[in-house]
Amino acid sequence: MNTKYIAAAVLAAFAATAAQAEVQSFKVNGQLVTKDQQERIIQNLVNRGQPRTPQLESQVRNRLTSEIVLQQEAEKLKLSRRQDVKQAIEAARNAILTNAAVSEFIKKNPVSDADVKRTFENEKARWGSQEVSVRHILVKDEEKAKRLHAQISKGADFAKLARENTLDTQANKNAGGLIDWTSPRLFEPAFAAGFKNLKKGELAPAPVKTSLGWHIMKLEDTRAATRYNNYKEWEPVLRRALVQQRVQAHIDDLIKKAKIQNNVK
Repeated sequence: MNTKYIAAAVLAAFAATAAQAEVQSFKVNGQLVTKDQQERIIQNLVNRGQPRTPQLESQVRNRLTSEIVLQQEAEKLKLSRRQDVKQAIEAARNAILTNAAVSEFIKKNPVSDADVKRTFENEKARWGSQEVSVRHILVKDEEKAKRLHAQISKGADFAKLARENTLDTQANKNAGGLIDWTSPRLFEPAFAAGFKNLKKGELAPAPVKTSLGWHIMKLEDTRAATRYNNYKEWEPVLRRALVQQRVQAHIDDLIKKAKIQNNVK
């Protein structure tokens, strides 16, 4: 057995114990700050990844001291009587109660692993087995769409014409009309039908009409879907989404049951 490592472990344990032992109650202008108050703050910081050290304990003590002397100064100046301060205190109180109500609901209505897994499988099925990379130019009228289509058919640069003419988002315009690696199921059916039978790199034979306007489109490539390959990557994302959905549904239900009076004088 390596006595060097044993000694190091003992010293580390001793140091940690000594550091914790240094936390003592103290008073600021007669106001008591308990050891428990300090320990709660220290533990929160440790839970967030900060190592427990004498420096951290000192920082917590200094922070509490600063807060207390400022609170005492505020009381001396009777700032709690000011209307804006009263409103701020009330807002803080309401925020604390709101957060507590949400936390209590989440605690009593946890999202199970089975819920997350089921949602993952549903999203994976909805996404489908294929992803596509498509380039398009969106314009309002058919005649312009036909002119652009003819230019591209004769060898004009698709991306350049997209940047100059498309009515899609600025991001899509900057990308030369490229919609990169997404599920064809997310598109409007008429749009998806426009590239369904195209080969890699092929231009659609004619402009396609959708609810947004007219599209000149080109299928850049296809591949097997990769978005939902990794459950572990999606698990925390989907769990948060499910929690948010349940909280919102709970809020909506409370509002539905609430007696709300309008135009009250």
